Amino acid sequence: MGETKRSLLARSATFLAFLRQQRRNSAARRSTLGGPDPSATILLDGSEQRWTPSGYSFVMGEHFQVIATGHQWLSKPLGLVVEPRSTVYMRIGDGPVRKLISHDAVYAAWSTGELSFLTKGLSEFADTSGGLLPGKRPRQAPGVGLRVIPSNEKATATGQPAGWEYLWRIGDGRIYMGDPDDITVSTEGDVGILQREVGIALTGQTELSWEWLVEQLPSSLPEDLAFTHDYLSIAVEFDNGRDLTYMWSAGLPEGHVFRCPLGWWCERETHWTLRSGSQGLGHWHRERRRVAEDYAAALGGAMPKRIVRVWLIANSVFQRSAGRARFRQIRLR
Repeated sequence: MGETKRSLLARSATFLAFLRQQRRNSAARRSTLGGPDPSATILLDGSEQRWTPSGYSFVMGEHFQVIATGHQWLSKPLGLVVEPRSTVYMRIGDGPVRKLISHDAVYAAWSTGELSFLTKGLSEFADTSGGLLPGKRPRQAPGVGLRVIPSNEKATATGQPAGWEYLWRIGDGRIYMGDPDDITVSTEGDVGILQREVGIALTGQTELSWEWLVEQLPSSLPEDLAFTHDYLSIAVEFDNGRDLTYMWSAGLPEGHVFRCPLGWWCERETHWTLRSGSQGLGHWHRERRRVAEDYAAALGGAMPKRIVRVWLIANSVFQRSAGRARFRQIRLR
């Protein structure tokens, strides 16, 4: 089967629908966006080539509060904007990096050294210590203002289920809650990938099964363009660095397979549209997939030997609409 690209005409129609949508929503969106707090001691506009020191140093385990204000326009004509919780990363000493989990939160220092900040924007990290891959970093007004306050308060919890961890590259958040076997997903204007280590041999009989209840999709448009790539899915990651995600699409037909339209990810991630449209939203559905068969059909080439992680993916950072779902009884055997 392989990748099933839509025609240029169909993708152009989606892009025009996206432009109309963004224009309709522009006034409401701008009314919710504030500028950087004038009292902020650190101002970032996305053009920084290096990490910006905060002037505060911490010993591992000490607590500090970060208050973030403002926003950054990735593209004002397209209505693409990010808030601090989706783009601001922190580093203590030489790493590893962590993303803000909200606009006002308390953190326990995970290393010893000076705290510094960077806005990721459309850049991509080269490693866990926050080195950046080559690429342009244009100024993105009006910018993000940050204040750091040493704190004795309890660290803000991310709330993810036990045994699951956020992918460091996308960063922590407060998107996933609940029991390890019944996970609630709630995204709006943010992005997060939750992972669980599995380490299971991939054979012709290996099966991924789960139940999901999708209440609301974060996109009303086909998700195969970079600007409309807001979606909910479950995925498996293989030992060759590739991953295959099973998604519920707003407008792509069932069985549609496509590479991720985002830079860096396009070399690693493939999407399989398992369900489509509004029919069935708000109801539980049980799924079973023979992973090796799907890998051969969607990606082809040499078969990986192992599945190393199961992922849950929630993205709403582009169109900033809400996505709501639950996943339960996730099994890989």
